[in-house]
Amino acid sequence: MSTTRRQNGASEPSPRASQYTTTKPASSKRPPTITNTLTALLQPAEALLLLTYPALLLLGSLFSLLDPSARAAPYSATSQSHPPELAPNYFALKKNVFNVWFVKVGWFWFTIAWAVWVIMGMGMMGRIGAAPLKEKGRIVELDDDEEEEERKEEKDGMLVLTPQKLQSILRWLVVTFWWMIVTQWCFGPALIDRGFRLTGGQCELMRSETAREEMGDVREFVTGAACKIAGGKWKGGHDISGHVFILVLGSASLGLEVLGAMVNDRKAGAEEKQAKLGKWGWGIVVGVVGMSWWMLLMTAAYFHTWFEKFTGLITAFVGITVVYLFPRLLPGLRDILGVPGR
Repeated sequence: MSTTRRQNGASEPSPRASQYTTTKPASSKRPPTITNTLTALLQPAEALLLLTYPALLLLGSLFSLLDPSARAAPYSATSQSHPPELAPNYFALKKNVFNVWFVKVGWFWFTIAWAVWVIMGMGMMGRIGAAPLKEKGRIVELDDDEEEEERKEEKDGMLVLTPQKLQSILRWLVVTFWWMIVTQWCFGPALIDRGFRLTGGQCELMRSETAREEMGDVREFVTGAACKIAGGKWKGGHDISGHVFILVLGSASLGLEVLGAMVNDRKAGAEEKQAKLGKWGWGIVVGVVGMSWWMLLMTAAYFHTWFEKFTGLITAFVGITVVYLFPRLLPGLRDILGVPGR
């Protein structure tokens, strides 16, 4: 039985009674830090991939300032390049074969490489995890029937339309939509052309009153491509670098698709995946990304101003963020678009 002592009319609990008195401990949960948030968003390999793009743009831009031939060659703000007859080297020419047949039709190559990954790479993700049969420390060789069955299962895996494949298709459709409205069509002129006009640019032909009357009000809001076809030049406004935009958006999307699956599949390493995909399949994926990096470096060195390249990078990263980063933070969006490899 507990007792209390009274002093000056106040009661004091006994030591035995006080032992049952508890206080709520302070919460040990720490607020999320920037590092924790970034870790939840990106794996180290994915973060390194995205950091490659500003690094390439910075390297190319610095090269153009330090290289004597590039620094000495005149630069045309209208054509956003060096005059052909005074270009520092072959890659500074707009008509170089890599610019014409790769960058100008870049989305075609990105889509081909992505399709190879979806059909061959993702089609074998379930098979890759299977460890080779071992007996007393040695790998057991399969007979002809077992090898044939193995090949058949791998082929069937490529053709099965899994939920992961459907989400990868949906992600690529959203990225393609972003590429389309920025560079091709956005309920009329593309966002690049709209931005150019809003910042004071116009087709050189429109500076002539006669030419403006001949074209009329409807055709006055022309795109850069239409202006060139008409024999004019796109002048006066801010032109987001379409080359930087497409090279970053396409290769980063493709890289995140592949890296996400490779990093998050803990059952097998990259070497085993390479063997499964085949040399030519990996050649397309790695070749397209590698060529994109090289042409991005050349674009940074010889084409566009610093600010035009910067806005091209930011515009590409907007699409990357929406498709590949937001789903990692928003469960509802993750249910729709998914996350590569998860």
